[in-house]
Amino acid sequence: MAYRRRKKSNKSFLITTIALLATIGITSQTEGLSGAGSSLANTIFKPVEGFTYSLSSEIMDQVERTIGSKETRAEVMRLESENRSLVMENARLMSIINKEDFLKNEAKTIENSPNEFIKAKVVNSDVTSLTSNFTIDKGKKDGIKKNDIILQAIGDSKYYTGLVGKVTEVYQSTARVETINNQANDVSFINTRSGDYGVIDKFTSRTMQGYMLDVESEAKNSDILMTSGLGGVYPYGIYIGTISNVSMSQDTLRKNITVDSPVDFSHIYRVLVLKGDETYKLDEKAEQSEGEENISE
Repeated sequence: MAYRRRKKSNKSFLITTIALLATIGITSQTEGLSGAGSSLANTIFKPVEGFTYSLSSEIMDQVERTIGSKETRAEVMRLESENRSLVMENARLMSIINKEDFLKNEAKTIENSPNEFIKAKVVNSDVTSLTSNFTIDKGKKDGIKKNDIILQAIGDSKYYTGLVGKVTEVYQSTARVETINNQANDVSFINTRSGDYGVIDKFTSRTMQGYMLDVESEAKNSDILMTSGLGGVYPYGIYIGTISNVSMSQDTLRKNITVDSPVDFSHIYRVLVLKGDETYKLDEKAEQSEGEENISE
């Protein structure tokens, strides 16, 4: 019995020993295979890794050549911002230069015209309706009244001012102006050469269309038109413009005219409010003497 127990114990020991040796062997083989696998992976993927790095570097180089480095892009953005500022400043200076002649004409008008004016700026308007109405920066506190006449200083003309419109609403510090371009207004005129009357009833930014009251009346290009004083809206003698075209209607019952206005209604930014329109005086510029003409030439 004891012999059998020793034989069984020896057998268990032998089996355990063999299992342990087998485990050691398998482990060493696995480590070898693992090393071999790593070596194989390195052999296969290292060239790929190198190619990928080279490609990535080339792409980055190309991007920098195309859009510049971070520093270059920052400098480009700075220069673009500076350029935009210069463009805006140039536009502002050009605006001042373009207004220079107007400001000179305005100063001459106030100094030499026999009429008195209040200077006013356009402070509010709808771009789409500027030619027909706008708001000025003068109101009740400045002596502005409803139906005051609005004029604009003009150059290249024998007159100091051109007709713009009239005040329709007055507030404490502002007033609303309705121009002669407003379709609600028909402006009565007189032809200063022939003395014939007519009505202007259609408008654009620089030209007007109208007709002569008498189809037989005289009208020709370059005739000067002034307010007639009829209707009580505008006093007699305010310069409106000159005739640039005369034509008959198809039924020959109406003599149509086109009038060039000295006022550009789409670019109004300053106006003159006439004070005391009931005593309005023709504001023709004084004729130059022969000596003055020679100097100006």
